[in-house]
Amino acid sequence: MKKIKLNQKINPTQKSFLSPKSRLFVKFINLNLSEINEMVEKELTENPCIEEEVNENSVELENFDNLPPIRQHEIGANEFNENIVEDKSANLVDYLLMQLNLLDTNEDDQKSFYAIIRLLDDDGLLKYKNDEIADIIKEQAGVEINNIEIEELILKAQRVFDPPGIFTRSVKESLILQLELSNNENLPIYSKIINNHLENLANKKFDVIANDMHVKTDLIQNCLDVVSELEPRPARSFIKINNQEFDSEPEAYIYQIDNKLVVQINKNFKNIRISPYYQSMMVQVNKIDSEVIDYVKSKIDDGKTLMKTILERNAIYSKVLKIIVDIQHDYIIKGDRFLKPLTLSDVASIVGSHESTISRITSNKFVSTPRGLINLRSFFSNKIDSQDDASAVAVKDMIDELVRIEDKKNPSSDEELKKILEKKGISISRRTIAKYRNILKIPSSFKRRNK
Repeated sequence: MKKIKLNQKINPTQKSFLSPKSRLFVKFINLNLSEINEMVEKELTENPCIEEEVNENSVELENFDNLPPIRQHEIGANEFNENIVEDKSANLVDYLLMQLNLLDTNEDDQKSFYAIIRLLDDDGLLKYKNDEIADIIKEQAGVEINNIEIEELILKAQRVFDPPGIFTRSVKESLILQLELSNNENLPIYSKIINNHLENLANKKFDVIANDMHVKTDLIQNCLDVVSELEPRPARSFIKINNQEFDSEPEAYIYQIDNKLVVQINKNFKNIRISPYYQSMMVQVNKIDSEVIDYVKSKIDDGKTLMKTILERNAIYSKVLKIIVDIQHDYIIKGDRFLKPLTLSDVASIVGSHESTISRITSNKFVSTPRGLINLRSFFSNKIDSQDDASAVAVKDMIDELVRIEDKKNPSSDEELKKILEKKGISISRRTIAKYRNILKIPSSFKRRNK
């Protein structure tokens, strides 16, 4: 029997390896500012040829001179300074807890308030029933409290906590509370319009409201003007952190000047330079041992590579953020409804880099905006088939709004929501609506119906 020889043939293949400089760049674009500072600190400790450059003007101040002041009203010695707690860069829970610490109340009430604050949804609304809240307070705080005491606490919270409309049960209740807190002289009639005709008011169906309530259309128009200045979702301007904690400073500060957004890259980390002492050694190569020269040269090269990498990181971050801000201008100013479809590959093609680079830049980082802190990944959303290229996030926000203003006695089914969106130029399947509704934690129309 003829033997079969097995020959293992090895074909040489080319493998691409990243240079040390490229590897360092890839590492740096993945790091947040705190991690970069840690790395710079480590280099300052281990590399004798670099030193910290102390420069009072090291942070670029361009565009800062033209920024509007935060507030310019006089604050008396005994007045409450809103700037102390009105920090919209904080998340809602932290903002309310800061106010709670300033509230003069007994220990049991403080524990109860703490538990209730934790029950608010992302819009600042309280969707739990009083008996459910009582059970939660008993379990978490060990405080026995009845339904009447719960209601009294909620009513107190609605009047002492900021922002206005917080701790209410619905959008309608939030709007009415804000009218009440502003001492609106037309509170009774405006409340009736909000309770019975909020959707008609939003759609400017003044005749329908006028015929039903026997009031003049001028009054309804005035009601719309007033309600338009209110915030139906009190916590809209706060960052939704979704259990994510940021342990670094914002990558950039985005300011609104006249209707334009200005991007200021945050460079709040230590500036380094090559030590003049060790640099001078390199011109004395004939007087110093060659091993020492080689060591110093190696360390100087490492320092220069680090400095160059930081500059390159800042440059690409600046480029990417300015592109994102330019595309998502309306979203930054107005909110979720105005988020445009945008993917990582879209930005990568504009920048002229790989999608993985954009992914690293936007991963676990955030920016400070007029609406508070926003995770960079929040600027991205897939496209939905619509006349105005609406994003998935925008459509979710529209569905959420439609459900909020619907007739609670006859809520809209998924099919009816589909038809309403079609009239707005958005083509979306009933199955997708159901999926978005589940993501938003909105029950079915049957479960939403008030009996």
